[in-house]
Amino acid sequence: MINVDYRFLTGGAVVKPREVARGVYQVSLRGVNVFLIDAGDGLVLIDAGLKGSPPRITEAIYSLGRLPQDVVAIVVTHAHRDHVGGLAEMKRRTGAEVWMHPADAALVRDGLYGRPFGRGQNRGSSALSRAMNLLGSPKGQPVAVAHEVSDGEVLPFDGLRALHAPGHSAGHLALLLPREGGVLFVGDAASNVLRTGLGPIHEDVAESRRSLEKLAALQFEVACFAHGRALRGNASQAFGELVRRLQSSGAEGPSAGAD
Repeated sequence: MINVDYRFLTGGAVVKPREVARGVYQVSLRGVNVFLIDAGDGLVLIDAGLKGSPPRITEAIYSLGRLPQDVVAIVVTHAHRDHVGGLAEMKRRTGAEVWMHPADAALVRDGLYGRPFGRGQNRGSSALSRAMNLLGSPKGQPVAVAHEVSDGEVLPFDGLRALHAPGHSAGHLALLLPREGGVLFVGDAASNVLRTGLGPIHEDVAESRRSLEKLAALQFEVACFAHGRALRGNASQAFGELVRRLQSSGAEGPSAGAD
């Protein structure tokens, strides 16, 4: 921990991260959240936000009394522009290596931020998927991914475990931190804007449902979403209730603008 005048370093604007579990901080950006984990010897950044997000993420790091160089890893949940748009710049600012599932790492290395979306859960989400596909997959700066992560792999950051949770994206990862009963970083495998649910767009909505069932079978007290508020206390129970709601209704309407 250092004593630094981060207001001077960031031009006076300060992003105050919210501590959602011990040593786990949510950084709320424009429409998306990224997270910082205090892993003892350094910080782990979960996702990198949009192209314009790095200054605000950097402010958040300074507000914790740390430097960008204290970030020892950037772990990316999936290769959509609101998660990897700021990746090249955050990698430059921190010097940290990038960790991703190989399916989405291949996209990022080529500067591609996503694949075509499949059929949605209902007419509204299917229309949104078609509209997004007409725009084409966004392109950005290619980024080197040093570490390809497999399902169930335990990363060298306080026992952080990677969970392959495809559907929203073929290479989507969720991450489980064994701290305070379990902290799950959901990415876009679910969202919690109006209520807990699946987001509106998916590469494969059936696969998204299977991934949600996989996550609901785990034990965790806190769930951290890329879109929406964190659930604190009995979060795995809320996931189980969502699975049952989806099974009984047969479909789930959009609950967030996740992409």
